[in-house]
Amino acid sequence: MIKLKRYDGNPILTPSCRKWKNLNVSNAAAAVYEGKVYLLYRAEGEDRRKGPDSWPVTRLGLAISENGYDISWRSPEPVFDKDPNDPWCEFGCEDPRISKIGDTYYIVYVTMSRFGHFGDRLAYATTKDFKTFTRHGLLMKQLEQRTSGFLPGKINGRYFLFHRPMPNMWGSYSRDLRNWEEMTCIFETKENTWYENKLGIGAVPIETEHGWLLFWHGKNNKAEYALGIMLLDKQDPGKVVKFQKEPILVCETEYEKEGFQPNVVYTNGAVRIGDKYFVYYGCCDRCLSVATVGKDEVDKWCAEK
Repeated sequence: MIKLKRYDGNPILTPSCRKWKNLNVSNAAAAVYEGKVYLLYRAEGEDRRKGPDSWPVTRLGLAISENGYDISWRSPEPVFDKDPNDPWCEFGCEDPRISKIGDTYYIVYVTMSRFGHFGDRLAYATTKDFKTFTRHGLLMKQLEQRTSGFLPGKINGRYFLFHRPMPNMWGSYSRDLRNWEEMTCIFETKENTWYENKLGIGAVPIETEHGWLLFWHGKNNKAEYALGIMLLDKQDPGKVVKFQKEPILVCETEYEKEGFQPNVVYTNGAVRIGDKYFVYYGCCDRCLSVATVGKDEVDKWCAEK
């Protein structure tokens, strides 16, 4: 059975004294660029969306790790901020995921607005160097949703988007990132399980010889989150080849049980470095941690019937 091993130095990222990230830093997308791990994380500070008792404004910050574990650099200012000229991003942006397609990194993130029940909409941006970013606007404007990312590669010339019309994991294809087709439910909640309330992709999948390796998340009816592992078909990412019924990480430590929102472990990014997979996960919407699992162990699990 696959289990993640926590880094002894967790949490690796905590709030700082800067006003835009002095309350919470969590939920980081991850990508390897020029041999380093780039982490695009959700940050919250002093300013609020609609007054002193409302939810904080959310922004995206950038951090770099040389070894996958320890943070060597953090951006002094937000990489993505709220936009007074964009009503869909009035209250900021959060929960990004990074997928490399060709030589371009595609970032799917959530914009927060006053439109709809929660105001969640998907948007995307691109970069090639993590220095300049181009925002391309909303994805699937018609749906209020979050927990989304692109497959890191195309299937027969088409993009594949993982997304979550509540409460399940869905996938859709597009040739132009404007028109979507073949929307399919990939995985559903199930009564009396650790993912009975809602679930989503977690990190974007990692390509392996066995298929697409997915670290995902689920939530039960006690509002407790956990992480799982799943294998998707290489040519049909909407098809689940296998999944482990037991979670690979549950809330156990103090930083995973107590924070801004209790009992939350939530991943937005995972990468392979050498012979290990590094899974970055937000804890209680307050801080960021990392846990690992060996590639050989995962390969063995993938190959088992």
